[in-house]
Parts: sequence; C-alpha cells; structure tokens
Amino acid sequence: MMKQLFLALIILGSLQSCKQPTQDDTVSEKSMVTDSSSLLEKNPYKDLVFDYKKDLVCGMPTSAGVSDTLHYKDKIYGFCSKECKDEFVKNPAAYLVAK
Repeated sequence: MMKQLFLALIILGSLQSCKQPTQDDTVSEKSMVTDSSSLLEKNPYKDLVFDYKKDLVCGMPTSAGVSDTLHYKDKIYGFCSKECKDEFVKNPAAYLVAK
C-alpha cells in the first residue's frame, strides 16, 4: 500500500511539472519569434560595394539580394547563394575573364 501511495505521489508530481502554457507564455513566445525574424530581415551586406553588379556565376543582380560574399584579389564579390560562391571559388579566373 505504501509503495502504491509513493508511486502515485511521484506520478502526480511529474504531471504538475508539465503545465499547459498560459496566455502570457504564448505572448512571450510570439514576441521572441517577431524579434528574431526582424533580425533576419536586416541585410548585413547592404553597405558593401561589390566589384560587379551581378553574381558572376548565375548573373543575378546583386541589388536583388546577396547571401554570400568573397574577397578575392582585394575586391569584394557578391553571390546570391553559397552554391554560386562555391562554383566561383573552383575557378575564379574563368568567371572574371568571361565578364
């Protein structure tokens, strides 16, 4: 009987620790999401001046958005994606001669 009572108390205690979120908790979570998403909207590359106005690999204008950059021979190149940057790194001279 004592073991059953002890087991019941343990189960009851663990159920109380699993509380349902209150409205205050929900508001806090929404605020956190809004705050973090506003940080993602900021463009860390907005003040950079790129050597070319287009992604040298795919041709997308850097004004449309840059998600990666590369310093190569004292110049800054902007790329729309990591994949384009990785492709450029394989043979930079080929992309620079073509443009």
